[in-house]
Amino acid sequence: MLGLYTTIMEHRLPLVPNVVPIHQQLRRMKSEVALKIKEEWNAGFLAVAEYPQWVANIVPVPKKDGKV
Repeated sequence: MLGLYTTIMEHRLPLVPNVVPIHQQLRRMKSEVALKIKEEWNAGFLAVAEYPQWVANIVPVPKKDGKV
């Protein structure tokens, strides 16, 4: 990231190059949560993110006002 000094802190994630990524099954969610997500998608508040296969499933967290 630009503007961050690597002399302060630097993280490394060692990966084994020959390992096949594990694909997780999609997580089911409640119908009312799925409906709220669809409403926010149609309103333009959400966007689809394109990530590699190894990214974990999304976990929608409801806020205090009831929004997802």
